[in-house]
Amino acid sequence: MRESIGEARQKAGKREAAVLLVLTLVTLFVIFGTWHVNKIKANEAMGKQHKEEIKKKPYSQKTPASLSSHPKTANESKKPKEKTATAANAGTEIQIAKKTTAHISTATQSQKETNNIQEKNETSVKKLKTPKRIKIENKETKKAAMAPAVHKSETKQKQIDPSERKTVYLTFDDGPSHVSGGILDILNQFQAKATFFMLEPNILRFPEAVKRMDQEGQALGLHGVSHDPKKFYRTKETVVQEMDQDNLALQKITGKKSVLIRTPYGSAPYMKPAYQDAVREHGYQLWDWTIDSKDWSFRSPQYVEYSIVQIKNMEHRKEPVVILLHERKETLESLPKLLEYLMKNRYQFKRIEPAMKPVTFHVS
Repeated sequence: MRESIGEARQKAGKREAAVLLVLTLVTLFVIFGTWHVNKIKANEAMGKQHKEEIKKKPYSQKTPASLSSHPKTANESKKPKEKTATAANAGTEIQIAKKTTAHISTATQSQKETNNIQEKNETSVKKLKTPKRIKIENKETKKAAMAPAVHKSETKQKQIDPSERKTVYLTFDDGPSHVSGGILDILNQFQAKATFFMLEPNILRFPEAVKRMDQEGQALGLHGVSHDPKKFYRTKETVVQEMDQDNLALQKITGKKSVLIRTPYGSAPYMKPAYQDAVREHGYQLWDWTIDSKDWSFRSPQYVEYSIVQIKNMEHRKEPVVILLHERKETLESLPKLLEYLMKNRYQFKRIEPAMKPVTFHVS
């Protein structure tokens, strides 16, 4: 029994040894195979690298001496001796490349000669054809010279006939004030002219605004001193006195006087015929308005829509469009909207001139 157990153990040991031997052989074979494959790949990579270097270099005939005198790089000096076969292959490839360059050079020379022949033929053909072209071009230039010049601006943009444009007269009362500069800025943006009916105390308080109005070509008018109906309209003499005092202040600041006046709250119902005769005798022209914006009442952008409604109603009337406005912050803020509407509807902005016939309310 013991002998059979011993034999079994010996057989098992032999099997294990055989298995181990087979495994070691397999592993050695795999290692050798992978090493061999890697070596083949490395040789192929080196061969490709040499080919690429040969392609990148310009083709030129070199003697063996020049090839041997070329310095070796650090990588080439470190290559193992086993790669001598690849170097020999590279040398044969260089010789083949030399032969191909010789063929290419001969082909290029023949191509250049053919190109030169073609160019000579083309130039001779052009010389024969140029006289006809010159004649055609001369005819075309003569036609262009005879034709009238056409400008792009004339074809794209139609100029508005001045006779078709309507006129609006913007008037500002109770100034000058701290918003006068802003109003003048907006008027300049729209290239608009207006008329300012100013109070004597405000002229003395804001002299720089009055000077700017005068320098920028705006019309300067008078609005009195007190702006109090009880004081202003007490007699016809008080009306004239306030306008004269206002005119002296304007002359002090600008060196100019004005004949344009607007009485506080308009001429009706205070400016009776005797009052109107009195100011007329002193050389003044009394101006009212045809559109009341009510900016003094709304004190909001609503005055613009209210004015536009009145402007539309006056489109077919012969009266001049004279708009009453005031130097107020709310008026300034919405003024661009009103001017934009007027410009889109072909209105031009003008100032009141002394030669014009005044717009005055009818007072009995």
